[in-house]
Amino acid sequence: MFQSISKSANHYWIGVTTWIVLGLTVSPTRADLVVVQNPGFEDVAGSLLFNEFSFGPPVGWQIHNPNGVVVNNGVGPQFWLGTLRPSPPTNFFSVPEGQRVAISFNEFGTGNLGEYGLSQTLSATLQANTRYELGVEIGNIASGTALNGQFFNLNGFPGYRVDLLAGGVVIASDNNSLAGTIAEGEWGTSMLSFETTASHLQLGQALGIRLVNLNVVDPSAPTADLEVDFDHVRLSATAVPEPSSGVLLGFAIVVGAWTNRPRRR
Repeated sequence: MFQSISKSANHYWIGVTTWIVLGLTVSPTRADLVVVQNPGFEDVAGSLLFNEFSFGPPVGWQIHNPNGVVVNNGVGPQFWLGTLRPSPPTNFFSVPEGQRVAISFNEFGTGNLGEYGLSQTLSATLQANTRYELGVEIGNIASGTALNGQFFNLNGFPGYRVDLLAGGVVIASDNNSLAGTIAEGEWGTSMLSFETTASHLQLGQALGIRLVNLNVVDPSAPTADLEVDFDHVRLSATAVPEPSSGVLLGFAIVVGAWTNRPRRR
């Protein structure tokens, strides 16, 4: 008889446990893409066009220039910001998205003078209980000859950083984690994520993206020009549900069932 009671209690416990596990299972939520203007750098309206290059920040992007190294709106004479339309296998073996990629280039002799790059402030704002995931393709451009016949020594890699911002404050960053892993002429994917709770100092502030050439001379190529390329920028936002009252009630039932379960004498 006591064995029968024990089995019944176990079955009851298993049933309630199954209920609470199912109750704790949150149905997957959809990741929504956050609008990034000109994420593949294909729009070069207003830029200075020269063969396969465009110079000046691409549409939707601004110059990141904390050290004042970039002059003339990124049109030389030593620091150049804009885009490149590669002709694989020259410079790159492939293009991640579209035909153009963003370039941040500076000549030999200007390395170690400070970082620079591109940034964009988005129309979207930082929301509570949301997971953000930012992906950017990072290019390690190979040496090659441009259409005008000029050869560029682009050996080595000067380092990069990708920042996710809210209200101008960095909330997540990939600081050169792919260094040493991207072969010449190839691309690597930088991925970073950040999750808000119900409260954060930057909630409601405009999101931003920053793509940085760290401009550090590579010891393996001390006489090379320095360039980092970027492409296919994408940002997603996924709502993170908070525990519901139903889940908490289920937990209370389980605790009560376990406490009051029949015991074998």
